[in-house]
Amino acid sequence: MTPPSVPFPARPSRSTRDPARAQRSGGRRDRAAPERIRLAHLADLHVGSPLRGLDHYPGAPRIDAERAPYDALDALVRRVADGRYDGVLVAGDVFDRHHADTTALTAFQDALGRFHDEGLATVVVAGNHDAESPLPQKLHLPPSVRWLDAHAPQTVHWDHLGTAVHGQSIVRADDLRDLAAGFAPRIRGLANIGLLHTSLHGAWSGRTCAPTTVRTLAAAGYDYWALGHVHHRMAPARGLRAGYSGNAHGRGPGESGGRGYTELLIGGGSVTASAVDTAPVRYEPLYLPRATTAEADVRERFAAVPPPAAGPVGAVVWTLSGPGGEDMVRLAREVAAELDRPDFMVCRARVPAAG
Repeated sequence: MTPPSVPFPARPSRSTRDPARAQRSGGRRDRAAPERIRLAHLADLHVGSPLRGLDHYPGAPRIDAERAPYDALDALVRRVADGRYDGVLVAGDVFDRHHADTTALTAFQDALGRFHDEGLATVVVAGNHDAESPLPQKLHLPPSVRWLDAHAPQTVHWDHLGTAVHGQSIVRADDLRDLAAGFAPRIRGLANIGLLHTSLHGAWSGRTCAPTTVRTLAAAGYDYWALGHVHHRMAPARGLRAGYSGNAHGRGPGESGGRGYTELLIGGGSVTASAVDTAPVRYEPLYLPRATTAEADVRERFAAVPPPAAGPVGAVVWTLSGPGGEDMVRLAREVAAELDRPDFMVCRARVPAAG
């Protein structure tokens, strides 16, 4: 997993401008790009996908499983819009194939509008869920937003930021093309970013999607690869300037920990990636191996998790597992009440049915 802040190895300093690029832009000399740019890397929003694994009992926080993902998107958009960013990268699976309704469409349309109003250049690629959804075709993109094509790689030039974003969308749910292998070469004099929804070699995903290799990504020589599809924050390989930002909200106990997006600081030949938590609801495992230490274990785990990103309106959903039964559930709930943590919900782990 990627730690909260990851500095990548520095590259040699870039030249101020690329003469070929200036010629392509009609000889116009763009105003000088900032020495450092700040980008928000988003992925796997799955707008409208509800929360799972919740228990409702006296004293539990009130969590609306259907509304929670929209609250998570709203919190993320506010943080990015108010955060003095220069641009936004969205690495696929904006929508969820099971929730192709007008509420989801309107929510993301509003998000793009807010980014546009704040002057944020935005590039989006489709993921496998987007390829199965009718919603992308119904979006009305603001002028500052580019949703990249699925049939050939494209490059978007952010001249005012001295940056080139290379990307390509997924064309079908089972897209088995190695898209990264066809991306444009690095453009000298610019910061180069690859935007891709990919299962990479497949080690962290149950579904193959635009597979590629670490060697292919490294050979492109980009400053950073903004990846989507894997729902956990992580750097896929040591020394490779690439990262999965995880998803915008945990959808169930299997997607534990803070959720939100990745902040990228690019400048002077270096890149720093930092995790930003924005989801109001987070999931955490609560394993109690033995009754004799259960209370101490509960207190230790409860103390180790910070308040949810949204403060008093958020919640932490603890999924309890271990040999204990209802006594352990009752104990954990009593400790939460004693510690005055009304934002804690203690749930039983769901055991799959036999056969």
